[in-house]
Amino acid sequence: MKTSLPGLLMSAAVLGAALFAFAPRPLPAFAASAIAANRLQVNGLAHAGARTVAVGERGVILLSDDAGASWRRASVTPDEASTLTEVFFVSPRVGVAVGHDGWIVRTVDGGEHWQEVRFDHRHSDPLLAVWGRAKGPLFVVGSFGQLLVSHDEGATWIAQKTPAGDRHLNAIAGDDDGHVVIAGETGTLLVSSDDGANWDKRTSPYAGSLFGVLPLGAHAWLAYGMRGNVLRSGDEGQTWAHIDSGVGTSYFGAAQLPGGGPLVLVGQGGAIVTSSDGGVHYAVRKAGGVQSLAAVLDEGQGRLLVAGDAGVTRWSLPASASASAPAPAPASSTKANAPS
Repeated sequence: MKTSLPGLLMSAAVLGAALFAFAPRPLPAFAASAIAANRLQVNGLAHAGARTVAVGERGVILLSDDAGASWRRASVTPDEASTLTEVFFVSPRVGVAVGHDGWIVRTVDGGEHWQEVRFDHRHSDPLLAVWGRAKGPLFVVGSFGQLLVSHDEGATWIAQKTPAGDRHLNAIAGDDDGHVVIAGETGTLLVSSDDGANWDKRTSPYAGSLFGVLPLGAHAWLAYGMRGNVLRSGDEGQTWAHIDSGVGTSYFGAAQLPGGGPLVLVGQGGAIVTSSDGGVHYAVRKAGGVQSLAAVLDEGQGRLLVAGDAGVTRWSLPASASASAPAPAPASSTKANAPS
């Protein structure tokens, strides 16, 4: 049977295409991967020197070297995919992140790589906050009264007892004089004056959940939580008074600008309030949104990063924030999207 020239040419073309499709050849170069930091829930923010680190859902850790303009994903080994709740650096290179399932990961290279140092395969109880100091104790607090302590910059951890019983411990912070404060549910306030070696329970004027605590300097401290409740202490956490913050929705994060600068509180419904007199009076900057904010971080020159349900975004402190202003009348109370 004769084969026509057009048929031979068609067969050769098909064979050539097949050979080309399956022949080995170098892969094209791809641009370095980047992540849209507004497409996942971010729960915690921290500085690692000049770098910004964010942690959140599914165990994701993001890094930014341009003050939050762009982000890339850090390496986590193993990747348990449990939600991370907070991150803290004791130095520009050594940091710890904590989260659900008792998960603790640690970095020694400024956040590029993270290695698991603890994971509870039997229980899903979350760890909720971490704080410490270089060459000093490092603390992690969590649900059901968990308090873990490390004396080797987060490499190993041991449990420590507190007077809180099984109350959830939501936040911890300290100052440079050995004072450390823990805040938790049912108004729990634990105070230590010896770098966390011993703890005393203090009376709280609010019996609901407190989600954060912050040292303000000059012996002053702030605690904040559900339904707009803000507590202030002027004596290193020994006694506390209730402060009207002007918003009736819950606060989840706070930061004070350096040098005793303005204080910023963020929370439910995208609420943002500021104080320029050490947390005594507040001005409402934003309230009444859908997305909640969990953390805020100062980036210098009045610029901040705020993080929450909608990821990380930039926010500029209004020029008027440097002027004291009494809080307006409180808004109606709204139940928080968090356990009481």
